[in-house]
Amino acid sequence: MEFWDLLDKDRTPLGLTHPRGRQYPMPRGTYHTVVSVFTVDAKNRLLLTLRAPTKGMYPGYWEFTGGSGVAGEDSLTSAHRELVEETGINCPPEELIFLGTLREPSAFMDCYLCRPGSAGEDTPITLQEWETVDYRWVTFREFETMIHKGLIPPPCAMRYGFVKAKLTEIIGEDAWLQPDAEEVSTPENR
Repeated sequence: MEFWDLLDKDRTPLGLTHPRGRQYPMPRGTYHTVVSVFTVDAKNRLLLTLRAPTKGMYPGYWEFTGGSGVAGEDSLTSAHRELVEETGINCPPEELIFLGTLREPSAFMDCYLCRPGSAGEDTPITLQEWETVDYRWVTFREFETMIHKGLIPPPCAMRYGFVKAKLTEIIGEDAWLQPDAEEVSTPENR
């Protein structure tokens, strides 16, 4: 069973852990750490993974990498672990760029940017069997279209909205002007 470190509203550790799972409601007024990693290749495309159809929440939706920190981990360690587990990309933790923290109803959401360098699309992707079933690289314009079509879970769309200005500052606004790929679901277009 996985456990989370509990934090107060000011992100002060409470010295308590809590089991993961919807069957275990968190104590009122407590929070845990959650991370999101926006992986962007040399062509300024965002890596998305398709949630497994067996997932309890948002099965079959496209998302960027993310998950909960486990007890004893700091945020950066959690981001690195989630990236490796869900995609196989082993970007050194010191190369992850912190984008900001969004306080959600029961979590502090820490957002990071991963730039795998010129390898980008040639970076082998290894999917986490029970978590994800496919992946694709999309332009930011395609990603925003996917949000409007309801293909992205609302929490992911909200987190993207939170970091978009920071991503634009780092990557450059031209990344949002790239044309959509004709079809990105085939292996030839990944």
